[in-house]
Amino acid sequence: MRTGSSGPAVKAAQAQLAGYGNRTAVDGAFGPATRNAAVAFQRSHGLTADGIIGPKTWNKLINGTKTSTPTTPAPTTPAPSNGRLTQRQALAQLAAAGIKAPVGRTSLAGIRARTIQGVIALKKASGGCTIVITGGTESGHSTRGNHSHANGYKLNLRTRDEGGCVTNWIKTPQRKGAPRGTDARWHGTLAGISAEYVYEIPRGGGVHWDITFICPLQPG
Repeated sequence: MRTGSSGPAVKAAQAQLAGYGNRTAVDGAFGPATRNAAVAFQRSHGLTADGIIGPKTWNKLINGTKTSTPTTPAPTTPAPSNGRLTQRQALAQLAAAGIKAPVGRTSLAGIRARTIQGVIALKKASGGCTIVITGGTESGHSTRGNHSHANGYKLNLRTRDEGGCVTNWIKTPQRKGAPRGTDARWHGTLAGISAEYVYEIPRGGGVHWDITFICPLQPG
């Protein structure tokens, strides 16, 4: 992203820059103020100060810490609990974060706590993209592996219409990895939770994001 760029990815970057105290509007338009904020951030984090937000700058934005203020070691805190939630608990947490209830017959009964924390973190990191959940713990998904839908580690998100914002965000700052079979795959970290994003194209149709949320700090 650079001067002249626009769209949800720029808005997400502006939100991150603002979080570091840089003065820029979060309007999705990469103008002089956004470039100046990017340059200031890059200088304070040992990056090439060219005002272009590429992979290195983005990774620092979402994982870095302010370098201008002396820091003291943070107290050790346990990794977030990863117990299973009831449908009501999951919906309440999503609603509090501005995420609507899943569509269709999607169920969240037995979803992992970190899976809900991860999708909420995704909404924040993407600059407020609309999240449309189309798959959860209901039957019909593959049960292979420990981190399956049935075990509460996966959510499916819409890619079309309002889901296009999430699609653009995933493909911009996240790390592209080896495909899973014939489906493209990306990786990233959201609030300490490892996320694997697979652009799943089922044979019967219904393209969607198949996202697995795993925290490497605490198996579960």
